[in-house]
Amino acid sequence: MRRFLATFGDPAVRETVTILIDVNSEKFVTKGTRTVEKGWHEFYGHFVKLEEQELPHVEKGEEIHVDKIEMLDKETQPPKRYTPASIIKELEKKGLGTKATRAAIVDALYNRGYAVDKAIKATDLGIKTCETLQKYMPEILDDNLTRHFEDEMDLIREDKKKGSEVLSEARELLTKTLKSLKSKEKAIGKDLIDSYKESMAKQNYIGPCPNCENGILEIRRGKFGRFIACNNYPDCKTTFSLPNTGMIKSLKKECPDCKMALISIQMPKKRPQELCINPACPSKKIDEAKAKSEEKPCPKCKEGTLVVRKSVYGSFLGCSKYPKCRYTEKLTEVAEKQDQEKEKYEQEKIKKAAEED
Repeated sequence: MRRFLATFGDPAVRETVTILIDVNSEKFVTKGTRTVEKGWHEFYGHFVKLEEQELPHVEKGEEIHVDKIEMLDKETQPPKRYTPASIIKELEKKGLGTKATRAAIVDALYNRGYAVDKAIKATDLGIKTCETLQKYMPEILDDNLTRHFEDEMDLIREDKKKGSEVLSEARELLTKTLKSLKSKEKAIGKDLIDSYKESMAKQNYIGPCPNCENGILEIRRGKFGRFIACNNYPDCKTTFSLPNTGMIKSLKKECPDCKMALISIQMPKKRPQELCINPACPSKKIDEAKAKSEEKPCPKCKEGTLVVRKSVYGSFLGCSKYPKCRYTEKLTEVAEKQDQEKEKYEQEKIKKAAEED
Protein backbone atom coordinates (compact mmCIF):
# COMPACT_ATOMS: atom_id res chain seq x y z
CA MET A 1 0.00 0.00 0.00
CA ARG A 2 2.78 2.41 0.93
CA ARG A 3 4.73 1.58 -2.23
CA PHE A 4 1.64 2.24 -4.34
CA LEU A 5 1.03 5.63 -2.73
CA ALA A 6 4.74 6.52 -2.97
CA THR A 7 4.60 6.23 -6.78
CA PHE A 8 2.38 9.35 -6.76
CA GLY A 9 4.63 11.26 -4.35
CA ASP A 10 7.03 14.07 -5.20
CA PRO A 11 10.71 13.25 -5.80
CA ALA A 12 12.85 13.04 -2.67
CA VAL A 13 15.99 15.18 -2.60
CA ARG A 14 19.10 14.14 -0.68
CA GLU A 15 22.29 16.13 -0.35
CA THR A 16 25.75 14.58 0.11
CA VAL A 17 28.59 16.74 1.44
CA THR A 18 32.24 15.66 1.15
CA ILE A 19 34.89 17.43 3.23
CA LEU A 20 38.61 16.96 2.50
CA ILE A 21 40.82 17.73 5.50
CA ASP A 22 44.58 18.28 5.12
CA VAL A 23 46.55 17.36 8.25
CA ASN A 24 50.29 17.99 7.64
CA SER A 25 49.92 16.88 3.99
CA GLU A 26 47.94 13.77 5.02
CA LYS A 27 44.47 13.80 3.42
CA PHE A 28 41.42 12.75 5.42
CA VAL A 29 37.92 12.50 3.95
CA THR A 30 34.54 12.63 5.66
CA LYS A 31 31.11 12.39 4.04
CA GLY A 32 27.63 13.12 5.25
CA THR A 33 24.21 12.76 3.60
CA ARG A 34 20.94 14.32 4.67
CA THR A 35 17.41 14.49 3.28
CA VAL A 36 16.54 17.96 2.01
CA GLU A 37 13.00 17.21 0.79
CA LYS A 38 11.20 14.07 1.96
CA GLY A 39 8.84 13.78 -1.00
CA TRP A 40 7.70 10.16 -1.43
CA HIS A 41 9.50 9.22 1.80
CA GLU A 42 6.46 10.58 3.66
CA PHE A 43 4.32 7.80 2.18
CA TYR A 44 6.93 5.06 2.60
CA GLY A 45 7.24 5.81 6.32
CA HIS A 46 9.54 3.59 8.37
CA PHE A 47 10.39 1.46 5.31
CA VAL A 48 12.78 4.21 4.18
CA LYS A 49 15.98 3.00 5.83
CA LEU A 50 18.40 5.82 5.04
CA GLU A 51 21.00 7.23 7.40
CA GLU A 52 21.00 10.94 8.16
CA GLN A 53 24.56 12.25 8.67
CA GLU A 54 24.55 16.02 8.55
CA LEU A 55 27.99 17.67 8.61
CA PRO A 56 28.63 21.17 10.00
CA HIS A 57 28.90 24.05 7.54
CA VAL A 58 32.52 24.78 6.56
CA GLU A 59 34.32 27.04 4.08
CA LYS A 60 37.23 26.20 1.80
CA GLY A 61 40.56 26.96 3.53
CA GLU A 62 38.97 27.07 6.97
CA GLU A 63 41.10 25.76 9.85
CA ILE A 64 39.65 23.03 12.05
CA HIS A 65 40.51 22.76 15.74
CA VAL A 66 40.95 19.21 17.04
CA ASP A 67 39.12 18.45 20.27
CA LYS A 68 40.41 14.89 20.73
CA ILE A 69 42.15 12.09 18.85
CA GLU A 70 41.13 8.43 19.14
CA MET A 71 43.19 5.47 17.94
CA LEU A 72 40.95 2.68 16.65
CA ASP A 73 42.22 -0.87 16.15
CA LYS A 74 40.34 -2.10 13.07
CA GLU A 75 40.95 -4.22 9.99
CA THR A 76 40.18 -3.21 6.44
CA GLN A 77 37.02 -5.02 5.37
CA PRO A 78 36.77 -6.60 1.92
CA PRO A 79 34.15 -5.19 -0.46
CA LYS A 80 30.75 -6.87 -0.24
CA ARG A 81 30.05 -9.67 -2.69
CA TYR A 82 27.71 -9.05 -5.58
CA THR A 83 24.11 -10.24 -5.33
CA PRO A 84 21.92 -10.95 -8.40
CA ALA A 85 20.39 -7.48 -7.98
CA SER A 86 23.67 -5.57 -7.48
CA ILE A 87 25.46 -7.32 -10.36
CA ILE A 88 22.62 -6.34 -12.70
CA LYS A 89 23.11 -2.72 -11.58
CA GLU A 90 26.85 -3.07 -12.27
CA LEU A 91 26.13 -4.39 -15.78
CA GLU A 92 23.84 -1.42 -16.34
CA LYS A 93 26.50 0.99 -15.06
CA LYS A 94 29.09 -0.50 -17.44
CA GLY A 95 26.69 -0.45 -20.37
CA LEU A 96 26.69 -4.23 -20.81
CA GLY A 97 23.55 -6.01 -22.01
CA THR A 98 20.06 -4.57 -22.14
CA LYS A 99 17.15 -4.42 -19.69
CA ALA A 100 15.77 -7.56 -21.36
CA THR A 101 19.01 -9.58 -21.29
CA ARG A 102 20.81 -8.68 -18.02
CA ALA A 103 18.67 -10.93 -15.80
CA ALA A 104 19.09 -13.78 -18.32
CA ILE A 105 22.89 -13.33 -18.21
CA VAL A 106 22.89 -13.73 -14.41
CA ASP A 107 20.55 -16.76 -14.64
CA ALA A 108 22.96 -18.37 -17.12
CA LEU A 109 25.84 -18.01 -14.62
CA TYR A 110 23.86 -20.04 -12.07
CA ASN A 111 22.39 -22.58 -14.50
CA ARG A 112 25.79 -23.41 -16.01
CA GLY A 113 27.45 -23.78 -12.62
CA TYR A 114 29.71 -20.72 -12.94
CA ALA A 115 28.28 -19.04 -9.82
CA VAL A 116 26.52 -20.10 -6.60
CA ASP A 117 24.79 -18.59 -3.55
CA LYS A 118 22.82 -15.39 -3.10
CA ALA A 119 26.03 -13.52 -2.22
CA ILE A 120 27.58 -14.54 -5.53
CA LYS A 121 30.65 -16.76 -5.40
CA ALA A 122 32.46 -17.88 -8.54
CA THR A 123 32.85 -21.67 -8.72
CA ASP A 124 36.08 -23.39 -9.71
CA LEU A 125 34.45 -24.16 -13.07
CA GLY A 126 33.63 -20.48 -13.65
CA ILE A 127 37.14 -19.34 -12.67
CA LYS A 128 38.88 -22.00 -14.81
CA THR A 129 36.63 -21.18 -17.79
CA CYS A 130 37.59 -17.49 -17.57
CA GLU A 131 41.28 -18.38 -17.22
CA THR A 132 41.14 -20.65 -20.28
CA LEU A 133 39.41 -18.04 -22.42
CA GLN A 134 41.80 -15.34 -21.20
CA LYS A 135 44.70 -17.55 -22.23
CA TYR A 136 43.51 -18.43 -25.75
CA MET A 137 40.78 -15.91 -26.70
CA PRO A 138 41.07 -12.73 -24.58
CA GLU A 139 38.97 -10.79 -27.11
CA ILE A 140 35.89 -12.82 -26.08
CA LEU A 141 36.18 -11.45 -22.53
CA ASP A 142 36.66 -7.85 -23.66
CA ASP A 143 33.76 -5.87 -22.16
CA ASN A 144 34.72 -2.87 -24.32
CA LEU A 145 33.76 -4.89 -27.39
CA THR A 146 30.34 -5.77 -25.94
CA ARG A 147 29.79 -2.17 -24.87
CA HIS A 148 30.76 -0.97 -28.35
CA PHE A 149 28.00 -2.97 -30.02
CA GLU A 150 25.46 -1.98 -27.36
CA ASP A 151 26.27 1.66 -28.16
CA GLU A 152 25.96 0.89 -31.89
CA MET A 153 22.48 -0.56 -31.30
CA ASP A 154 21.49 2.63 -29.49
CA LEU A 155 22.67 4.67 -32.49
CA ILE A 156 20.49 2.53 -34.77
CA ARG A 157 17.46 3.17 -32.55
CA GLU A 158 18.20 6.90 -32.68
CA ASP A 159 18.50 6.80 -36.52
CA LYS A 160 22.10 8.00 -36.28
CA LYS A 161 23.54 4.88 -37.90
CA LYS A 162 22.34 2.31 -40.41
CA GLY A 163 21.77 -1.25 -39.28
CA SER A 164 23.59 -2.63 -42.34
CA GLU A 165 26.82 -0.86 -41.23
CA VAL A 166 26.68 -2.37 -37.75
CA LEU A 167 25.86 -5.83 -39.12
CA SER A 168 28.74 -5.62 -41.58
CA GLU A 169 31.15 -4.71 -38.78
CA ALA A 170 29.81 -7.47 -36.53
CA ARG A 171 30.04 -10.05 -39.33
CA GLU A 172 33.64 -9.15 -40.03
CA LEU A 173 34.58 -9.33 -36.34
CA LEU A 174 32.73 -12.61 -35.73
CA THR A 175 34.30 -14.25 -38.79
CA LYS A 176 37.76 -13.33 -37.54
CA THR A 177 37.02 -14.48 -33.98
CA LEU A 178 35.48 -17.80 -35.07
CA LYS A 179 38.44 -18.59 -37.33
CA SER A 180 40.78 -18.01 -34.41
CA LEU A 181 38.55 -20.12 -32.15
CA LYS A 182 38.46 -22.97 -34.70
CA SER A 183 42.26 -23.06 -34.90
CA LYS A 184 42.57 -23.33 -31.10
CA GLU A 185 39.46 -25.38 -30.29
CA LYS A 186 41.35 -28.62 -29.40
CA ALA A 187 43.58 -26.86 -26.87
CA ILE A 188 40.63 -24.88 -25.45
CA GLY A 189 38.49 -28.04 -25.30
CA LYS A 190 41.19 -30.00 -23.47
CA ASP A 191 41.64 -27.27 -20.84
CA LEU A 192 37.88 -26.87 -20.37
CA ILE A 193 37.31 -30.63 -20.02
CA ASP A 194 40.10 -30.91 -17.44
CA SER A 195 38.73 -27.96 -15.46
CA TYR A 196 35.17 -29.34 -15.72
CA LYS A 197 36.24 -32.75 -14.35
CA GLU A 198 38.21 -31.13 -11.53
CA SER A 199 35.32 -28.81 -10.67
CA MET A 200 32.72 -31.62 -10.76
CA ALA A 201 34.93 -33.79 -8.52
CA LYS A 202 35.01 -31.01 -5.89
CA GLN A 203 31.34 -30.16 -6.32
CA ASN A 204 30.15 -33.79 -6.09
CA TYR A 205 32.38 -34.77 -3.14
CA ILE A 206 30.34 -35.70 -0.06
CA GLY A 207 32.76 -37.48 2.27
CA PRO A 208 34.55 -40.77 3.02
CA CYS A 209 32.63 -44.01 2.45
CA PRO A 210 31.56 -45.60 5.78
CA ASN A 211 31.67 -49.17 4.40
CA CYS A 212 35.01 -49.49 2.57
CA GLU A 213 38.60 -48.28 2.83
CA ASN A 214 39.73 -45.36 0.67
CA GLY A 215 36.25 -45.01 -0.83
CA ILE A 216 34.75 -41.58 -1.45
CA LEU A 217 31.04 -40.79 -1.54
CA GLU A 218 30.08 -38.69 -4.57
CA ILE A 219 26.88 -37.33 -6.08
CA ARG A 220 25.93 -39.36 -9.14
CA ARG A 221 23.13 -39.06 -11.68
CA GLY A 222 21.28 -42.09 -12.93
CA LYS A 223 18.14 -43.19 -14.72
CA PHE A 224 15.94 -42.28 -11.78
CA GLY A 225 17.66 -39.05 -10.74
CA ARG A 226 20.40 -38.06 -8.29
CA PHE A 227 21.88 -40.29 -5.62
CA ILE A 228 25.06 -40.65 -3.54
CA ALA A 229 27.36 -43.59 -4.26
CA CYS A 230 30.88 -44.81 -3.45
CA ASN A 231 33.48 -44.28 -6.17
CA ASN A 232 34.73 -47.86 -5.59
CA TYR A 233 31.65 -49.28 -7.34
CA PRO A 234 31.13 -52.19 -8.19
CA ASP A 235 33.40 -53.43 -5.36
CA CYS A 236 31.46 -51.24 -2.93
CA LYS A 237 27.73 -50.79 -3.54
CA THR A 238 27.04 -48.20 -0.83
CA THR A 239 24.33 -45.76 -1.96
CA PHE A 240 22.12 -43.07 -0.41
CA SER A 241 19.06 -41.49 -1.97
CA LEU A 242 18.69 -37.78 -2.72
CA PRO A 243 15.70 -35.58 -3.61
CA ASN A 244 15.47 -34.76 -7.31
CA THR A 245 14.90 -31.05 -6.73
CA GLY A 246 16.88 -28.40 -4.88
CA MET A 247 20.53 -27.34 -4.87
CA ILE A 248 22.76 -29.75 -2.95
CA LYS A 249 26.08 -28.76 -1.36
CA SER A 250 28.51 -30.81 0.67
CA LEU A 251 29.16 -29.24 4.08
CA LYS A 252 32.37 -31.29 4.52
CA LYS A 253 31.49 -32.09 8.13
CA GLU A 254 30.10 -35.03 10.09
CA CYS A 255 26.70 -35.53 11.65
CA PRO A 256 27.09 -35.31 15.47
CA ASP A 257 24.64 -38.22 15.93
CA CYS A 258 25.87 -40.90 13.49
CA LYS A 259 29.18 -39.48 12.13
CA MET A 260 27.92 -39.67 8.52
CA ALA A 261 28.31 -36.75 6.10
CA LEU A 262 26.08 -33.69 6.32
CA ILE A 263 24.73 -31.96 3.21
CA SER A 264 22.83 -28.74 2.59
CA ILE A 265 19.68 -28.76 0.45
CA GLN A 266 18.15 -25.49 -0.71
CA MET A 267 14.75 -25.49 -2.38
CA PRO A 268 13.65 -22.45 -4.46
CA LYS A 269 12.61 -19.51 -2.25
CA LYS A 270 13.42 -21.43 0.96
CA ARG A 271 16.27 -21.26 3.44
CA PRO A 272 19.01 -23.95 3.20
CA GLN A 273 18.37 -27.08 5.27
CA GLU A 274 21.17 -29.16 6.83
CA LEU A 275 20.57 -32.90 6.59
CA CYS A 276 22.38 -36.13 7.36
CA ILE A 277 22.60 -38.47 4.35
CA ASN A 278 21.89 -41.47 6.60
CA PRO A 279 18.14 -42.36 6.59
CA ALA A 280 18.67 -44.38 9.80
CA CYS A 281 20.33 -41.49 11.66
CA PRO A 282 19.18 -41.25 15.32
CA SER A 283 18.23 -37.61 14.69
CA LYS A 284 15.54 -38.86 12.28
CA LYS A 285 14.30 -41.65 14.53
CA ILE A 286 10.65 -41.53 15.53
CA ASP A 287 8.33 -43.53 17.75
CA GLU A 288 7.18 -46.25 15.31
CA ALA A 289 4.15 -47.10 17.46
CA LYS A 290 3.07 -43.47 17.46
CA ALA A 291 3.69 -43.23 13.71
CA LYS A 292 1.53 -46.28 13.00
CA SER A 293 -1.21 -44.84 15.16
CA GLU A 294 -1.33 -41.90 12.73
CA GLU A 295 -2.02 -44.16 9.74
CA LYS A 296 -5.32 -43.23 8.15
CA PRO A 297 -7.08 -43.32 4.75
CA CYS A 298 -5.44 -41.19 2.06
CA PRO A 299 -7.45 -37.93 1.80
CA LYS A 300 -6.47 -37.52 -1.87
CA CYS A 301 -7.19 -40.80 -3.65
CA LYS A 302 -9.50 -42.33 -0.98
CA GLU A 303 -8.20 -45.79 -1.98
CA GLY A 304 -4.86 -46.15 -0.19
CA THR A 305 -3.82 -45.64 3.40
CA LEU A 306 -1.06 -43.40 4.76
CA VAL A 307 1.94 -45.51 5.73
CA VAL A 308 5.32 -44.59 7.26
CA ARG A 309 8.05 -44.01 4.66
CA LYS A 310 11.64 -42.82 4.99
CA SER A 311 13.72 -40.35 2.97
CA VAL A 312 16.82 -38.21 3.38
CA TYR A 313 14.60 -35.76 5.31
CA GLY A 314 13.48 -38.46 7.77
CA SER A 315 10.19 -40.34 8.22
CA PHE A 316 6.89 -39.16 6.77
CA LEU A 317 3.44 -40.46 5.89
CA GLY A 318 2.84 -41.39 2.25
CA CYS A 319 0.02 -43.05 0.34
CA SER A 320 0.31 -46.84 -0.03
CA LYS A 321 -0.77 -46.45 -3.68
CA TYR A 322 2.48 -44.66 -4.62
CA PRO A 323 3.46 -43.92 -7.41
CA LYS A 324 -0.17 -43.75 -8.58
CA CYS A 325 -0.91 -41.36 -5.69
CA ARG A 326 1.91 -39.11 -4.47
CA TYR A 327 0.17 -37.61 -1.43
CA THR A 328 2.48 -37.06 1.58
CA GLU A 329 2.03 -35.68 5.06
CA LYS A 330 4.34 -34.78 7.94
CA LEU A 331 4.32 -36.91 11.05
CA THR A 332 3.20 -34.95 14.09
CA GLU A 333 6.46 -35.64 15.94
CA VAL A 334 8.56 -34.73 12.91
CA ALA A 335 6.52 -31.57 12.29
CA GLU A 336 7.02 -30.49 15.91
CA LYS A 337 10.78 -31.05 15.64
CA GLN A 338 10.96 -29.06 12.39
CA ASP A 339 9.01 -26.20 13.98
CA GLN A 340 11.48 -26.19 16.89
CA GLU A 341 14.45 -26.11 14.49
CA LYS A 342 12.81 -23.28 12.54
CA GLU A 343 12.25 -21.28 15.74
CA LYS A 344 15.88 -21.91 16.79
CA TYR A 345 17.10 -20.71 13.37
CA GLU A 346 15.04 -17.51 13.59
CA GLN A 347 16.37 -16.79 17.10
CA GLU A 348 19.97 -17.27 15.92
CA LYS A 349 19.26 -14.98 12.97
CA ILE A 350 17.91 -12.24 15.26
CA LYS A 351 20.88 -12.67 17.65
CA LYS A 352 23.37 -12.42 14.77
CA ALA A 353 21.68 -9.25 13.43
CA ALA A 354 21.82 -7.69 16.90
CA GLU A 355 25.54 -8.50 17.22
CA GLU A 356 26.26 -6.93 13.81
CA ASP A 357 24.38 -3.76 14.84
